[in-house]
Amino acid sequence: MSLFRNSSSYETRQASPVTAFIVFAIIVILSLYFGISGLIGGGKVSLDSAFESGMDKGSIVSGVPPYGAPQANLDYEHGINSITIGHEYYYMILSEDQQTILLVRADKHFGENFDSESYKNINGTSIKGKVRMTSNDVTAKFGELTQLDEPELKYIDTTYVSRSIKWFIIAAINILLIIFVALNYAIFGRNGRPSGLVGGIIGLLSVAGMLAAGYLLIYNILLN
Repeated sequence: MSLFRNSSSYETRQASPVTAFIVFAIIVILSLYFGISGLIGGGKVSLDSAFESGMDKGSIVSGVPPYGAPQANLDYEHGINSITIGHEYYYMILSEDQQTILLVRADKHFGENFDSESYKNINGTSIKGKVRMTSNDVTAKFGELTQLDEPELKYIDTTYVSRSIKWFIIAAINILLIIFVALNYAIFGRNGRPSGLVGGIIGLLSVAGMLAAGYLLIYNILLN
């Protein structure tokens, strides 16, 4: 008899939403931190000055590159178990006298702004990005493919704003998930959930939100 009572109490035991609140809240806090810190720069520097005097990590560099690579010098692919998550595209840009090279991380279409023979900036495109350091893997890859054989490489990350936006999207999705869990608990109790068409739609949106947030989280971590 005691065995049946224990089984019954186990089946009717109500799950607490506290764990979900904590997990979602931690993700929100971390996402907001990385999103905000990613936008904050250590000062603004013109591209001409960066060519002449170098650039410091964290500074925001902007200007019009006179010359650049018409295609990515390095397409670094990130993935998990042969599943591609995202790409990092690195391009070399050159000063007016073509004596100084800087490294830029941009989207895959960035090279289309430069002539395939002269490397001139034919579209007059400008760049604005935050100075960062390449990862060890990217630095090693550049050592294999180019003459940029240095222990550390600085680059201008023109994707820093879009990367921060992704962090904010992750935070927003998890805030919505917190609200859903709270409303569900307040209306239906710990184990209750909406049923029927409404319940199916809410459940589908919740799963889609968690999958989207999970993908963006992995994407930002791998391509950080």
